[in-house]
Amino acid sequence: MCGICGEIRFNNTRVDESKMRHMMQSIIKRGPDHSDEYQHNNVYLGHRRLSVIDISSKSHQPMIDEKSNKVIVFNGVIYNYKEIRELLINKGYSFSSDGDTEVILKSYDHYGEDCVKYLDGVFSFCIYDPDANKIFLARDRLGIKPLYYKLESKYFAFASNTKALIGRNDNEINHKSLHHQFTLHSVIPAPNTILKNIYKLEPGHSATVTSDGKILKNKYYALDDIKINHNIEENEIIEESERLLMNAIEKRFYTADVDVGVLLSGGLDSSLIVAMAAKSKLSKINTFSIGFPTIKDEVGDEFYYSDMVSKQFNTNHYKYNINQDHLMECLDDVIREMPEPMFSQDSSAFYLLAQEVSKNQKVVLSGQGADELFGGYFWYKKMNEMKGSDSERFIEHYFDRGHEDYSKTIKEKYVSNNYSEELIESLFRKQRDDIGYLDKVLRIDLSTMVIDDPVKRVDSMTMSHGLETRVPFLDINLVEFLSSIPSTQKIKNDGKYYLKKLAEKYLSKDLIYRDKFYFPVPPLKILEGKFLNYAKEILLSKSCSNRGLYNQENINTLLLEPNSHFTKLNGNKVWHLALLERWFQLNIDA
Repeated sequence: MCGICGEIRFNNTRVDESKMRHMMQSIIKRGPDHSDEYQHNNVYLGHRRLSVIDISSKSHQPMIDEKSNKVIVFNGVIYNYKEIRELLINKGYSFSSDGDTEVILKSYDHYGEDCVKYLDGVFSFCIYDPDANKIFLARDRLGIKPLYYKLESKYFAFASNTKALIGRNDNEINHKSLHHQFTLHSVIPAPNTILKNIYKLEPGHSATVTSDGKILKNKYYALDDIKINHNIEENEIIEESERLLMNAIEKRFYTADVDVGVLLSGGLDSSLIVAMAAKSKLSKINTFSIGFPTIKDEVGDEFYYSDMVSKQFNTNHYKYNINQDHLMECLDDVIREMPEPMFSQDSSAFYLLAQEVSKNQKVVLSGQGADELFGGYFWYKKMNEMKGSDSERFIEHYFDRGHEDYSKTIKEKYVSNNYSEELIESLFRKQRDDIGYLDKVLRIDLSTMVIDDPVKRVDSMTMSHGLETRVPFLDINLVEFLSSIPSTQKIKNDGKYYLKKLAEKYLSKDLIYRDKFYFPVPPLKILEGKFLNYAKEILLSKSCSNRGLYNQENINTLLLEPNSHFTKLNGNKVWHLALLERWFQLNIDA
């Protein structure tokens, strides 16, 4: 995993050197092991490397193919690179490195833009073809690796985060995205971001940008194409899920030339990863857990269960207790590292956990995606039981705020259409007619929501410390199989029915069937003392007033009783407003 950036100019001028330095500095934390740049005529490419596969200098980037002169910068990992490499060798290609980067480069030379169809992995990359004076960009099928871009009259620029692309005048808010920010719990689906002139390449898309300013996008993958299999038996589902999940875990453990650990929360998903990895792996696994102080009834850790799992599978277990002072000291750093503003409290948890884990580890596995894949969230059952249109049922149980609440929170000039409702209606219209309601919901989650909420949080927070996080539950083969299974069966017995049945082979029923625990960071939910003062200072600051985003009356009402106003998904409204404003202060105003 790495950080990438680059630019192609349309007026045949060289990229400004100060701009290059800014871009490279902005992605420095994603790749602490090596950095290099490439410039040719009107094209610039930059790379920061986290060395995981073929850690030798032979896999440094930007990588130039001596035969074709094509150049690549790549962020991600290709799990089947050895198989593709053998196929290309049989077709006459030779390789100078032992990593996956060169495999992508040679695949593009052989297959052209269709190369993405052969890659089993997570990726964002750019390939420059000097003969055609064009660049080719691609993002993996589900969009697990980020790829942001900016298109202006004189240039096209891209990077692994928004910070590399933000300029002095990039402060105009996208009104549609702002609505999504508050109603969809920070989910702003591609291609948009919170800023009007910065975008992200959609998952399952590639793009070609030519020197005359043309950008041609191609959608090469869609989860929507998968049909539902109504004839598969329960035991077959459980056995195939186990086989595919084990394969996904093994790929992520063994496609690395460094040690791989597991982020162990103590919940079902991460515990099952540890259990299955322990069955496959010969040596001890390193596992890592984090906890925060309990405030009132808000418990801040699951150490009881993570300790239980660690003991059962004999892992090298590391626990980190984070006190309030340390959390407070890091809040600004956490917000600075967000490529887009993210409301979830656990952004801080992943940042602080990665800060410790990265001291001795480069790669970890995490459990993101299991709830969306196996039907684990409580609202799925409620949606399924509710009467009404597809979008009405979704909105009632998923939206963090309604349009009326949004309109009270945000000043009138930013309020117009109910953009989030329009988005959900359009996403449902795109789904197949021959699948059930809940099948549509889970596909929307897997193709849109999970990427721009939990996956984005984990990638940005862990990579800010040069720690690569791999997510086996979002392995494309597992996702495609589970997406073919009727979702009404997944939500039986409080959800995750098939995953729980699978887990019975590995874990105690006490752990599997306990109440679901949504990992909180209590000081950011129950705002008291220095955390409340922090939020107040932000919301009552001159910069907040000058930005003119929030209704002052609403702020005053919230601050009278800061722990009495929560969103439908139980987020503190004061914290949400403070975080967004602070993100603008640190990333736009600074």
